[in-house]
Amino acid sequence: MPVSDYDSGSAEHPMLFIVGNSRSGTTMLGRILGSHSKVHTFGELHFFEQMVGVEDLRRDIVLPKGNAIRLVERLLTRARDGFFADFSPGKYRSDAEQLVDANPDRTSGALYWAFLSHETRLADKVIPCEQTPRYLFVADELLARFPGAYIINMVRDPRDVVLSQRAKWKRRFLGGGTIPLREAIRAWCNYHPWLVSRLWVSCVDQALSIKSDRFMSIRFEDLLEDPESELDAVCKFIGIDFDDRMLTVPQVGSSSGRDDPNKRGINKDRAAGWRKARMRPGLRLLVEWVCRDRMQRFGYGEFLHNGRFSIRSLPSIITLPAKLVLAFLANLRRFPHLLESVRRRFGPKG
Repeated sequence: MPVSDYDSGSAEHPMLFIVGNSRSGTTMLGRILGSHSKVHTFGELHFFEQMVGVEDLRRDIVLPKGNAIRLVERLLTRARDGFFADFSPGKYRSDAEQLVDANPDRTSGALYWAFLSHETRLADKVIPCEQTPRYLFVADELLARFPGAYIINMVRDPRDVVLSQRAKWKRRFLGGGTIPLREAIRAWCNYHPWLVSRLWVSCVDQALSIKSDRFMSIRFEDLLEDPESELDAVCKFIGIDFDDRMLTVPQVGSSSGRDDPNKRGINKDRAAGWRKARMRPGLRLLVEWVCRDRMQRFGYGEFLHNGRFSIRSLPSIITLPAKLVLAFLANLRRFPHLLESVRRRFGPKG
């Protein structure tokens, strides 16, 4: 089925995706862009890979009406009640039925676009922005399916990514009160420095493989250092005017400090946190050993022992098999297409 202008966005009113490695500033950038008068930022919806398989998006399969209503209901629940809210069938059924009835094209892509447009209009804005980091691995499909889509990829020093991932489970106790205990446990199971580092490499390789003028990458550190210039470039990329309100966002979401919504602005101190935290040598050596080549490509230097493997990293390597098993078990229910998701992240690119 050809993609129509109706269900794909347009140059006048594009749709945005913010992607990248987890803990790379995707949520922060989403919050910044959501402060723009035209942009409505959703929380992480995890629509693709969790609710809908990538093959379903690619093939544009028409859903039975009941399935379509339930799918839109789940999207409405995540958008309005938060990602961790339990799905309560019937709570948003009336709104879901109206959306489905108004959109006879019941493919997953068309329903997703209809949902985004509807919620964006309710917010009195015109550009929907979704900031689910893992969409980086379905970027090619998104660009093909939605000709109005623009994708912004965030890249951050992997040493800071590893430290942030290590502390991610603590977010529940630092102002992320809506995070269930089971999710904090899952975050702990998912953390291993080699696994996080290897995923960072996969994210970089995936981003480098995408050849499109609707895809751009920016460094987290550059955004902190010169937010006005970086955000001006982002606005030009999207095709909207710069809005000063983007520079006064609340400082929340860090895994290393308590949320303070009353403190506003872009905190430059979050750059090079690994240096301020005096990252222990064994952990740093492991990260640099796995990521060295890509780090150099993005300007991340200051290597210990030229980024070579060190015996000091061996204790972390020994725990890897057990952590891989825990991570697999912790994600089985969350990812119906888990093996396909793993293949996309760690399989060959291109």
